Amino acid sequence: MTIHTKAATDEIYEIFNAPLASAEQQTDEQSSEESEDDDDDDDDDDYTSGGESTCTGRISGATSEYGDETQGDLAAAKGKQDEQPQDTSNNTGWSEFTITRREADGVEEDETADESEHSEREEREDTEAQDEDLAEEGLTTPEVNTNENQRQAPHHIPMPPSGYNVPTRPYRDAQQAAYNRLPFMTPIVEKTESSIGTIASRHEKDYFSAKTPCPKTSQKTPTIPEGDDELWSSPFQEAIEQAKEMPKIPPPPTFTNPKPRLPATVAKPADNVKKGPIILDAQCNPMEESIHATILKEIHPPLTTYDGYFDHGDESFGRKPEIKKYCKANAKGRSNSDKTMSTVVMPPILKFPGSDRTYAIKRELGAGAYAPVYLIEHLDSSTASSTNDSDQAIAVSQMGKGSFGIARRPVEALKTEEPPSAWEFYILSTVHRRLGVSRAAASIIRAYEMHIYTDEGYLVEEYLEHGTLLDLVNTVVAQNAASGGGALDETLAMFFVVELLRTVEALHAKGIIHGDLKADNVMLRLNNNSTDEAELTAPYTPTGANNWCTTGISLIDFGRGIDMRAFTPAVQFIADWATTSTDCAEMRELRPWTYQADYHGIAAIAHTLLFGKYIDTVVEKGTGNALGGGSGGKRYKLKEGLKRWWQGEIWTEFFEVMLNSGQNTVGEEGGRLPVLKGMRRCREGMEAWLVENGERGVGLRGMLRRVEGSVGERGRRK
Repeated sequence: MTIHTKAATDEIYEIFNAPLASAEQQTDEQSSEESEDDDDDDDDDDYTSGGESTCTGRISGATSEYGDETQGDLAAAKGKQDEQPQDTSNNTGWSEFTITRREADGVEEDETADESEHSEREEREDTEAQDEDLAEEGLTTPEVNTNENQRQAPHHIPMPPSGYNVPTRPYRDAQQAAYNRLPFMTPIVEKTESSIGTIASRHEKDYFSAKTPCPKTSQKTPTIPEGDDELWSSPFQEAIEQAKEMPKIPPPPTFTNPKPRLPATVAKPADNVKKGPIILDAQCNPMEESIHATILKEIHPPLTTYDGYFDHGDESFGRKPEIKKYCKANAKGRSNSDKTMSTVVMPPILKFPGSDRTYAIKRELGAGAYAPVYLIEHLDSSTASSTNDSDQAIAVSQMGKGSFGIARRPVEALKTEEPPSAWEFYILSTVHRRLGVSRAAASIIRAYEMHIYTDEGYLVEEYLEHGTLLDLVNTVVAQNAASGGGALDETLAMFFVVELLRTVEALHAKGIIHGDLKADNVMLRLNNNSTDEAELTAPYTPTGANNWCTTGISLIDFGRGIDMRAFTPAVQFIADWATTSTDCAEMRELRPWTYQADYHGIAAIAHTLLFGKYIDTVVEKGTGNALGGGSGGKRYKLKEGLKRWWQGEIWTEFFEVMLNSGQNTVGEEGGRLPVLKGMRRCREGMEAWLVENGERGVGLRGMLRRVEGSVGERGRRK
């Protein structure tokens, strides 16, 4: 038998612990074991190990890798057996594992005859004694086949010597023997990953190359110190203890930015800032003074934090009559053919508290009912550069200030308002803050200072000396009057319309409505205004390259401007003032309006450039009714037809979108105004045509040089 399984091992233990049997029983058991071993040889082939023997009932001298301790104990038992005395009469030795079989060992019959007869007599005597006992109990013994062919050979096991102690306990400790039972588990070699590997590697370089401790394969077996009752939870306990003793690396220092100190003139924002629209009315007149005052009071950040804003409180300035008197006398002296004047009038000198500039009034640029505009000159312009250079070493550089601020020119424009209002200053400041540094921002005039008094308001703005588009049209019409010509060439008119569309498109995208677009509110912006006097050295480029970004237009007069973010998104405006033909159809017919005011103004400017006169529109036949609106309302068109040599397809689409913007919102965001995509589509169509045809004839660059020459004289007058 083999010792592959636990059952086999337990059977061995039972043999060791069982009392010795008689010779006859041991012979029977030996015969049955031989027959069972013959049947089990085929089944045990798959579990052969180093501790297994090919001899039945014997353990070979070969040792197993994991069964060496068990086999060593068995060998010791075998040695004890050899030391015991043997019975030479029957040639059998004292053994715990083997019995003697005469037939298996090949002993001759003549040598064992006497022994066989003696065994048979003893067997018969035992049988007769048992039969007598059974007969007394009333039992009978079944007949046994005594065929000589089936009789087993006699065998004999000697009696144990005197003084031999029969073992009454297991051969080995059960807990220790459990480790040597088959099947054996293949040892697993694993490496444990830990976050303290870096610390451990400093002290034991071969730490990570070592294997997990296991029999015969471990190079270093950790031992638990005596008296340590606490169980270790990790083989890296020693490394952890070493890591605790190592000095800790301090965390990086944290820096806290101190709160910025606000200048004394800057008001701290209120804690309860109102979010969302300021005016909640669904319909209103955006030009009412009460609405302007409410918006200026509720805006955030407050108007007092804007650069260039000065509120002088209860002070009055009272210089407007003096300025008007001087300008009137100056204009009379200029118109007089006699250059000599009996009296010389000194120009008024204006010095505003809080401003570092002193201004001298030169002449009047434009007269209006409430806001005349004057040309002013900075008296300290000659010494300003030297003063700034001397203070540059000690001054702190600030974005928007000094060399990082806006480059102001010695000559600027001064707009006076009575009663005073900061609305235009707020709109212009908001426009440039929302547009940032962009091409569209260069087409919006800049406001530098706003001084508010109780009686008057003074707005200092950028000055452009080339005049307005209306001035240009009047000059061209006067030049062509003798020849019967019209206004501007189509190529030049299309160029200015493209610049106008790009600027208004950017304004509407930021929620700003100009509100008063017309030819005399659009200034010319020519390239000789730039500091480098750049020339247009290449054909027209829509992107503004080759200095084309320095030539165009600049919008002025934002006194009727509207900040749409101060109103609810669905607001509708109502014009309760007397309208003219330059106002949009919605204003004239007392219908609600918003962005239509600017679209009609763009169409009116284009009409003035092409025809040399103000726009006049008519209602298309069969469209809408007097109060219709939307897709079923009236549709407007130009009263005059386009010239047959003009680009009819481009201009027709342009006037259709501008005059009927409320009915061309398909594809726009939310299906409502503004028509940003419609404006972009018209502008890109015109730009593509200018790229292909801008150099025909005199060319666009040649026309712009003529414009500079015709309006240059006006700008040089001081």
